Amino acid sequence: MTIEHTTYLGVPAIKAGNDQAEFIIVPEWGSNVISLQDKKTGMRLLREPKTPEQFHDTPMLFGIPVLFPPNRITDGTFRFHGRTYHFDINEKDKHNHIHGFLYSAHWKVVTMKEGDGHLLAETEIDLSKIPHVYEQFPHDVIVRMSYTLKDNVFSQRALIINKGTEALPWGLGYHTSFIFHEDSSRLFLTADRKWELNDRFVPTGSLLDVPDKEAFQEGMSLKNKQFDDVFLSSGRNGEKNEAVIFHPSEQLTVTYRADRAFKHWVVYNGDGKQGFVSLEPYTSVTDAFNLNLPSSLTGLQILEPGGEASASCDIIIQRKGK
Repeated sequence: MTIEHTTYLGVPAIKAGNDQAEFIIVPEWGSNVISLQDKKTGMRLLREPKTPEQFHDTPMLFGIPVLFPPNRITDGTFRFHGRTYHFDINEKDKHNHIHGFLYSAHWKVVTMKEGDGHLLAETEIDLSKIPHVYEQFPHDVIVRMSYTLKDNVFSQRALIINKGTEALPWGLGYHTSFIFHEDSSRLFLTADRKWELNDRFVPTGSLLDVPDKEAFQEGMSLKNKQFDDVFLSSGRNGEKNEAVIFHPSEQLTVTYRADRAFKHWVVYNGDGKQGFVSLEPYTSVTDAFNLNLPSSLTGLQILEPGGEASASCDIIIQRKGK
């Protein structure tokens, strides 16, 4: 097992690996897990950029961007505890804010160590120290990411810490872009219902039946299919809360398993011809701040002063016969 400082496309990075897998994090690219590789087959599991410019053009579509809060906020505006929040409009064609503040921020490395059969790297960011963020979200909040590799399991745990004197609303997600061969790979997903979206890709508040539910259960081909859909996970009903990709040519199964903090999944694959699928576990649904629905359904979180909250996901790499 090794964990070390390195560079990725000329940018400082952390690389850690054992005899089964290897991951690379770029702290100044939003603490992005930019690479995850199966050592036995050599397959790179995540979509990676070829140049820094390509990454910065579409940072959502490479590695594992951290979304805080996830997805869209209508007009970038919502009210909470008597305060009106105004977030930057960074999706101008739909006049939404999208994907929060952290995916492009410079995080600091706080831990790199090996022990007890696992490798650990931790990064952290203090939102109150970033002026343009604090202007929009005036809370003293720290987000700490812990990344662990043990055997064939890569884990990511987010810890949200409210150091301020006011309660804060929050949501977290990951825009994880996996390699997906449209001609052969198959996608399985624990989807119970599908959120109806308006023309700005924001939930109307209505839940629909999942038209592809049986295909998701049996393993769906994404050939000639396009997705930008938001699903309520059936994992809340006692099932495993996960998305699974099977690559027949490599006989490789990649399981993306989320804990109960994550209630929703977004599936996105662009035009369906780019060789990737973004599987996005969310603690709160798109525009949860503005939906007039119970938080038990939307997943909207409220963190009291001095409080902490955590959410964890695992990526499990399995080869046939292993």
